[in-house]
Amino acid sequence: VTVLDKNDESPTFRDMPLSYMVSEDIGIGQVVATIKATDLDTIGKLEYSLISGDDGKFALDKHQGTLKLRDTLDRETKDLYKLLIRVTDGVQFTETTISIQVSI
Repeated sequence: VTVLDKNDESPTFRDMPLSYMVSEDIGIGQVVATIKATDLDTIGKLEYSLISGDDGKFALDKHQGTLKLRDTLDRETKDLYKLLIRVTDGVQFTETTISIQVSI
């Protein structure tokens, strides 16, 4: 007899609150942050997605949760980004907002 786990738990983000500081001089392609989540269910792998707030400046690896710079930053133009991030296990999902503060 094999008992299968029912996918009834939503993934949860770790290391809350998610707030990061980054220099406006960081190069394109550099890692800004790594977003981590866990899921009590054993079914499926977690996938991350960037829903909104990035203004085309950031890219999120859907499998690793690695947030990278996609375009140059200018603190004088915008010094705070609030990114809406989603993590899903294929059935359940959770969203959170992370803050990226741009410094000199």
